[in-house]
Amino acid sequence: MAKDHFVPRHYLRRFSVGGSEEILVAQVSPYRFSGRRGIGGQCQEADFYGGDEPLDKLLWTYENDIAPVLVRVTQKQDFTEPELVALRWLAVSLNLRTRKAAEAYKVFPRRITYEHVQGAIATGKLPPPPDGKWTEDMVDFEGVSGFLIKTVGLQCSLEMQTLACKLLKATSGAFFITSDNPTIILNQFCASAQPAHNFIGFSKSGFQLLMPISPELCLLFYDARVYKVGSPRHQLIAMSKDDVEIVNALQIQSAEDSVYFHEPNLEPEVQQLVTRYAKLRVPVEDGLRTFRTSNPNEELLQFRALSASLPKPWTFCWFRRHIGCQPGDRRNPGWSAVLEELMNDFDRNPKGGDINARLEKIIADPNRLKNTRLR
Repeated sequence: MAKDHFVPRHYLRRFSVGGSEEILVAQVSPYRFSGRRGIGGQCQEADFYGGDEPLDKLLWTYENDIAPVLVRVTQKQDFTEPELVALRWLAVSLNLRTRKAAEAYKVFPRRITYEHVQGAIATGKLPPPPDGKWTEDMVDFEGVSGFLIKTVGLQCSLEMQTLACKLLKATSGAFFITSDNPTIILNQFCASAQPAHNFIGFSKSGFQLLMPISPELCLLFYDARVYKVGSPRHQLIAMSKDDVEIVNALQIQSAEDSVYFHEPNLEPEVQQLVTRYAKLRVPVEDGLRTFRTSNPNEELLQFRALSASLPKPWTFCWFRRHIGCQPGDRRNPGWSAVLEELMNDFDRNPKGGDINARLEKIIADPNRLKNTRLR
């Protein structure tokens, strides 16, 4: 069976030991330092994408295109607009293609399937399992990460065009770690709200995404109408050691099993970080909530992607004095409406041309606004 990497090797090489093909690995819960391990053996699983050859070809093409961009950006500590396009896609793909992302997406359909089969067993429509007990962990789905990339990857990457981006640089003596689930999504703007829906969608006001790209550098995508990040004249923002620790605390929350770093003498510090912040980790199953209705035989299920939690305030990102939106608002409703129609157009007419031609047609349509509904 082919081994599919759900975090690409070219990304992990940015955190390798001395430019080698090895990386330092520590398990998070419970903490266990595994030492130096080959990059090729990390973040991979046999037939993870279900033998989807078109998807494998797509990922291979994107990785070959993005890998040199990532090298250039980390070396020069700057990025051009074309390079930013590649970085946006890298952030989206890493958010969607990991094993933890797949497990989070399975939570809702797994519960629905379990309840449906359980009801059928109770009424005699289906026989019980051979051991007599039907459990939720007996339900699984394959190819989820590939499904996510193909169905929502394009829309998320286009939504990121309305986000600003800065490079965060760790101060001397500090370093960023990464993990087997390296992107961190949150929304400080909505942190105090108690929503009945998801506030960390890519189109939401206040959305933030952090992604470390080397021990020295971390990308921050953010809503510039809500936050200020450093000087508007500079793409590179110096980070204090305390702020770097906060970003690493978010990485520990985001990780599925393991964190990665680049120097053996940093292991005691990584252990301290895990000891300090592993208590903030939340199982993906906690995103599923059950609501009772007036009917005693009925309940409503809702799944929300879980946001990372800031352990303490940071100093490099703060709210603007005047914010013209509310928690739950779309960041750019007009652009989101165009993208919604774009995705509908792909569903209706898969061979209807490339993205640019479709977008031009949608934007030029005088009936677009009244025909498009936002989800």
